[in-house]
Amino acid sequence: MGRVRKSKNIPLRPLVVIFSDGQTEINYFRCKKLDLNENRNIKIEPVHANQKSAAGIVTYAKRYLQKKGWTIKQNDRIFCVIDMDCAADLDIKKALKEKPGKMDLIISNPDFEFWFLLHYDYHQGSLQNKEPIKKLREYERGYEKPNVERIYPSLKSREMNAISHAERLRQFHENEGVEDLYGVSVNPYTNVDKLVSYINAI
Repeated sequence: MGRVRKSKNIPLRPLVVIFSDGQTEINYFRCKKLDLNENRNIKIEPVHANQKSAAGIVTYAKRYLQKKGWTIKQNDRIFCVIDMDCAADLDIKKALKEKPGKMDLIISNPDFEFWFLLHYDYHQGSLQNKEPIKKLREYERGYEKPNVERIYPSLKSREMNAISHAERLRQFHENEGVEDLYGVSVNPYTNVDKLVSYINAI
């Protein structure tokens, strides 16, 4: 796999590849990448093959990496970002079973806008599909999918709030005895904070 060092004094960063079939997610992580130091080795890859299932996205990612001839090294990480609005438990379980060890499923239930919503307030009550978008517009009236660029500065300034709220929600579900946080019934939930925290730290 070709990786370019801009300077021999800069250590090679781990490779991070983020796959998603959602344009909102792609736009968000492109904004996030622009925010980070240039020497971070992050690639953002849209899933173009009309793969809407979690298992299908995992399969696409595996084939894409193989086609590119990318060798995934020990410290590299692959992330598949998935909405849960149309997901099924069997599909998620299949994706978790088939993903390689260096790949993580990043989910948002019911949708990716729930991660945005956590930037502004903490929520633990169940949400219907598209409800996070309606609630988000209480804070960002002009928001329209998939146009993240306009609200990204506001998201950036509140990112630590979102991470804290996501961690708090995870603890809430665990305290309630939830053993499988990937279950469709675990609503609302997101682990986008883990991906964001990871790329912030590398």
